[in-house]
Formats: sequence, C-alpha cells, structure tokens
Amino acid sequence: MIDYIRGKLTDKELTHVAIETAGVGYSVSIPLSTYEKLPEPGKDALIYIHYYVREDDVKLYGFASKDDREIFRHLITVNSVGPKVAMGIMSGISIENLVMYVNAGDTAGLKKVPGVGLKTAERIIIELKGKLGAYSSSAAATSAARSKVPIAKGRKEEAYAAMLSLGYNDKQVAKAIDRVSLEIGEGAQIEEWIRTALKII
Repeated sequence: MIDYIRGKLTDKELTHVAIETAGVGYSVSIPLSTYEKLPEPGKDALIYIHYYVREDDVKLYGFASKDDREIFRHLITVNSVGPKVAMGIMSGISIENLVMYVNAGDTAGLKKVPGVGLKTAERIIIELKGKLGAYSSSAAATSAARSKVPIAKGRKEEAYAAMLSLGYNDKQVAKAIDRVSLEIGEGAQIEEWIRTALKII
C-alpha cells in the first residue's frame, strides 16, 4: 500500500501529475482541488495517495492533503459513485462547498456539479451527512488566501484541452469557454476557468 509520495514534480496538468522519487516517475491522477494547491513543475511536492486496484485497472489517485484523500475515500463508498465520478465532483466544486452542501443536506447545491443528478446527490447526502466533518478552517483560509495568477497566453486553450479531457465534446466546450472568456476576471486562475465552464455546461 502506498500512503504518500514525496519527490519532484516533473509534469503538472489539470487532471494528473508526474512525480519522481528515487529515480522512479509515478503518474498520479488528481482532482482540480489538488491541482491548485501543488507547486509548479521542478519543485518538490508531497502527494497523499489512494491506491486503486481492480482486476482490469490499477491507478494512483493523489491529493494535496489527508483531508482531501479522506473525502475522496468517503465519496467512492457511495453507491454509483466510483473514482471517476468522485474526481469529477472534487473538480467541479470546492472541497469547502462540497462538505457544506452534504452537511446541510443541500441537494440543489450538489446538483450544480456536472454529472451529479438528483438521485446521486440524495445518495451522497444520505450516506455521508455528518461523516465528512467540517473541512478544516486552516485549509479554507489557505484556499481563500491563495494568490491570483494573471491569465497567461494560451490560458483559454489550456482550459479547452482540460475540459475535453473531462469527457465533454468539442462543441460543448468551445461554447462554454467562449462564454467564460467574456465573464471571468483577468486575475482568474485556470481552475476558475474550468469551474465556471462546468457550471455553464
């Protein structure tokens, strides 16, 4: 069982990272909530791992904190919520709001997440209400205080590619990204582009 990996990030994408330790490079799938907390490639990072093994699939899912990993592990215990759906939930909504909606029994809030319908939202609330705790105030404060990065050249294209990797078709993505480019502030991070586009779709 792998608990965590500490090493140098050699690649960082919105849905996965490559991290090298002891001469071995590991490909790790991550949610958007983890992407925004990791350093840039070339720097050292610590990623908490969920080691997923099935007969036809072996994957490493990575998270910036133990709290995030535990939330993922809770989500995949819910009927019809597998790793792919759980990663989509943690990418389509902030961890703080996810915990708030579940604890408040807010199905409307959870339904804002792409791919989460009424039945799935109800299952998540029924099975997890009171189990996620109150997401740590220190983590929330860190998220709120995170510095803004100016939109770099090609940010629109980066958001477009990330949306395609999440399984949406090119016409849906193009329409959503065009709307986001008109609505989002100049200081927005790439993850804000993705979350705004997900709401539009």
